[in-house]
Amino acid sequence: MKRIMIYMAVLLMGISMSNGEVAAQEADEARIYTIVVDRFLNADSGNDISVTDDEDAPLPFGGDFEGIQNNLDYIEKMGFDTLMLSPVFDKADEDYLGYDVEAYGEVEAAFGGAEAFRDLIDAAHGRDMEVVVDMPATMADGYTALEDPELNALQQSYYDMIDAEFIDFTNADNQTRYKEMAQAFVDKYDVDGVSMTLVQDGIDAETFMPEGVTTYGIIPREGMSAEGFDHVNDPAITNQLTESFSTTDREIPEHPTDGTLLLADHWFSERFTKSAVEENMFPGTRISQLTAYLYAYPGPIAFQYGTEVALNGDDIPHVHRQMDLWTDQEVVDYIESLNNVLSQHPNMFEGEREILKNEDGHYVQRYYTSDVDFILNLNDTSVTEDAEIPIESQDEGKMLSGLLIGDLLRSSEMEDDAFLAVLDREETELYAVIEERGFNNGYIYAGLLIFGGFGIFIWIVARRGRRSGE
Repeated sequence: MKRIMIYMAVLLMGISMSNGEVAAQEADEARIYTIVVDRFLNADSGNDISVTDDEDAPLPFGGDFEGIQNNLDYIEKMGFDTLMLSPVFDKADEDYLGYDVEAYGEVEAAFGGAEAFRDLIDAAHGRDMEVVVDMPATMADGYTALEDPELNALQQSYYDMIDAEFIDFTNADNQTRYKEMAQAFVDKYDVDGVSMTLVQDGIDAETFMPEGVTTYGIIPREGMSAEGFDHVNDPAITNQLTESFSTTDREIPEHPTDGTLLLADHWFSERFTKSAVEENMFPGTRISQLTAYLYAYPGPIAFQYGTEVALNGDDIPHVHRQMDLWTDQEVVDYIESLNNVLSQHPNMFEGEREILKNEDGHYVQRYYTSDVDFILNLNDTSVTEDAEIPIESQDEGKMLSGLLIGDLLRSSEMEDDAFLAVLDREETELYAVIEERGFNNGYIYAGLLIFGGFGIFIWIVARRGRRSGE
């Protein structure tokens, strides 16, 4: 009961967050849920084209915009405020992923067409969610082709299947033509952002991407770079995250300070779950730990559809399995509870942050704010770990109140001017540094009255029973 009262008190406080060595934060904290439209949910079978029930066939399953719209509540409860959709343009009938474009600017009928697309965007905007659309780099009439695309293995497999050629985004005419098309598209449908999964090194998004929207670059492999996007992922960090969180006792990369887009997998990579399974680890725990790390980052993150239900795969089309909304909800429940806690503190990412410990999977970080400071204690090791939380001048007379697990550290329990936070293996706690509070005497007295009254009641009943027996 005491812990509940402390938790309620913390909910009334604002928060802020910060970075590694103590650095200012990135304003864009988008929580992006990436969706392959065809693989999410088929809500309208009337628009099905070339649909198959064979999960091993690289053909459409029938997913559409309506299927996504019907499940916005599911997505929003997990804390996602942005949808990143696979390409939505008119495509070849047997292409499920959307990069075999037949007409840029025209919305694919098998997904529901322009009207259903507008309905999805309106519904998302009604929830203060944004919609980002992935823009293909594949050829169409009127463009000059790229001679030497740079593809990873999954891209190569997919693009060979659709016999794709690519637009050269260093060609000035291509840049102008593509930018005009993309600008008209986002203006027409009120799209909030665009992304592109790169097939060409060294491109500048400002030369061909639309203006007035957020732009994301997905770099599929190391050795490639891009300029002009608002946010790009660092493939080295992406690989580190997968390696770190697929098992325990591995060094965790520090949160970036430059607005890097964090993700552990994408449409053209093996599923994160695949790495956890290969390490003989329980995917649910691995995904929960990864999510805690991502949600604690004061910058944009991308989370692929189905990761929360441990969708698995390492090749085309198995990395894009049918979404399962009816499976075990344990990780979904964890993500929802994590979001519920973090959403109570809208200022959390406005301050500075400092790494207190980062050793072999134990990651401890302090978030400074103008009101209540916070400490992330992420134990991704295989053993119980402790961490010393140094007491600063502003911490006098305060305690650490755990918001995720409920741990409570009082100043009377300090050792050598530091709180000693002990955490079981593969668990994460978020502490609020709040004013020390004693026990609530009212609740203590109420408890004594309840249990005392119950004891008297039992005594009376027992005594009457003995009298009846006599």
